[in-house]
Formats: sequence, C-alpha cells, structure tokens
Amino acid sequence: ATNIPCPSTPTIDYMGQTYNTIQIFSQCWFKENLNAGTMIEGDQEMTDNSIMEKYCYNNEPDSCSNYGGLYQWDEMMEYSSEQGSRGICPPGWHIPMDGEWKILEGAVDNQYHIGDQTWDEYGWRGTDAGKNLKTTSGWYNGGNGTDLFGFSGQPSGTREYDGSTFNVIGQVAMSWSSTESEPGIVFYRFLFHNDPEAIRGITVTDYGFSVRCLKD
Repeated sequence: ATNIPCPSTPTIDYMGQTYNTIQIFSQCWFKENLNAGTMIEGDQEMTDNSIMEKYCYNNEPDSCSNYGGLYQWDEMMEYSSEQGSRGICPPGWHIPMDGEWKILEGAVDNQYHIGDQTWDEYGWRGTDAGKNLKTTSGWYNGGNGTDLFGFSGQPSGTREYDGSTFNVIGQVAMSWSSTESEPGIVFYRFLFHNDPEAIRGITVTDYGFSVRCLKD
C-alpha cells in the first residue's frame, strides 16, 4: 500500500488532537508524531506522577504543534519495560517494537526487503529507506525525502539526555522503540538530513525523542 490511510481507521482522535493514519505493507502507523500531554521545561526530568508530560523543542509550544512532543523513554512507556506496550498511545495502539521498525524499513527500501539481515545491523542500513520515510520539505541543506509511502518523517530534533539543551531540529528525526537491548539501553531509529539510509542505534532512556504509534 502506498500513500493511503488505514482502511478502517483513517483518523484517530486522542487527547484533543486528530491524527491521520497511513497503511504501509501490513502495518498501520500514525502519520504524525504524537503530541500528547502537558509541556514541561526541558531542564526538568519527567516523573511517574500520573501526569502525561512532554517536551516542546526550545520550550516553545508551537514546536509541539509542528513536530509533536519529545518524550523520555520511561514516560513514553508509562513506566513499564514490556516491549510492545501501549504506553502513551491511544487504546488499540502501541509503541513500536524494534522488530516492527525493521518491517517498516524493509517495506520501504528499494533493495533490502523485509527479513533481510541488513536490518539486524547497527548504524546506517539499507539503500533508500530513510529517504523514502522523510518528508519532502523542511530538512536542512536540501536533505529532503521522497515520502514515497506517506510516513512523513519530520526532522523534530531532540532533547539532550541531561536536559542542558535541545538539538538539531531540521536535521534529524529520532524515534523510540519499546525494545530494550539491556536494562536502561533502548533501540531507536534515526533519520538524517544528508543520508538516504535508515539508522538503528541504542541509547540511554534520558533523551527526549519523538513517538510514533502503531496499531495493534
């Protein structure tokens, strides 16, 4: 499927926002980054206080409107470590697992398809999966994508692990998975402005990254 909404669920209303959906192969994704919760300042840590919290780039609410919120991993998971958990996604949706990101990458890459061992590697992988997942505008130095399948990956930047600053809006899209490599170390995905490939890495849970929800 290319550039079509999920057949039974073209939109989702959640916490005062409407999200579009996109069907890619067997998966149904949010077409936008999640933007849910109450904004807190970037130098504060998110806590298990029954309030869903988010960061907005440079502490500007408009950044959340344009790019979605940024979340620490524990907050996104609602303080569970079970991969595939709903976390802060709506009912019937969940935080994508590392293996589900691999399926997406294989579905959109021109050369390495679903199940290819290249997706099990770390760092830059595939041929053009990253380019095909990125939006067609808004990326630094002309590093736009084709958005061939309608995923519309945006360069939403990050909140640093120590809360000292926000970084690289316009240049990178970093998205969490719900899969730990080991306790406190988590798989994430990374789209970069000057590279067509898709990047898989691991990092600590204290960063603020974007969240995409995936239908159960």
